[in-house]
Amino acid sequence: MLPVLTLLGTGFWMLMIFDCVRNDPEKGTWLWILIFLNVPGAFIYFLVRRAPYLNLPMPKALKRWTQRDKIWDAEAAARNIGNPHQFVNLGNLLLELGQIERATNAYEQALSKEPQNSHALWGMASIDLAAKRYAPAKERLEMLVKQEPDYKFGAASLAYGQALFELRQWDAACEHLVDDIKRWSHPEAAVMLAEIQRERGDRTAAKNTLETMIFKLKGTPKFYYRQKQHLLRQAQRMLKTL
Repeated sequence: MLPVLTLLGTGFWMLMIFDCVRNDPEKGTWLWILIFLNVPGAFIYFLVRRAPYLNLPMPKALKRWTQRDKIWDAEAAARNIGNPHQFVNLGNLLLELGQIERATNAYEQALSKEPQNSHALWGMASIDLAAKRYAPAKERLEMLVKQEPDYKFGAASLAYGQALFELRQWDAACEHLVDDIKRWSHPEAAVMLAEIQRERGDRTAAKNTLETMIFKLKGTPKFYYRQKQHLLRQAQRMLKTL
């Protein structure tokens, strides 16, 4: 068993050296780390230099460490240039790392310079939705979908529908969710609409909404269908109550 692990470790070490020589702009530093630390150095190199580009899930502390140069550059750009774009870029990085307070401040700086900046509105709305602050999220999203109805390929539209739904603004929510389903066929929008219809006692409409959603969902590509299994099960449970 030990020789096999040694062979695998050596192979991984050599692969990381090859990657470093071929792809890493800081190979002068990392080659020395790989040579002196050997296999442990290969794991360090993989986590710090390769994993961020592979979108692998990492602990936030490690992610902050690997992204520290990007954050430093973004902070410097926001401080020195100070346009909304730089503050949005900084906010996006900080939000990705879970630094909510600092991300909020960055987005607010962008909005203070450009109140209708789409990316800053989306960033702030995302933070509000995650914190279940639906009223301010609704205001920001309403402004966003009016100026860019197709923002994020319909993600802003769905989020606006969610805010209206959570605020129990049924009339506005119904109108918007119907339009969202026509445009984007979001299964989430169909489930919310069916719940409103059931709350209002219109069981036939709720049943039709859910059955249509299930039919469309089953016709989507397999990877998307698998992602939405929880919504399929939720819709099927609701149908049993109608």
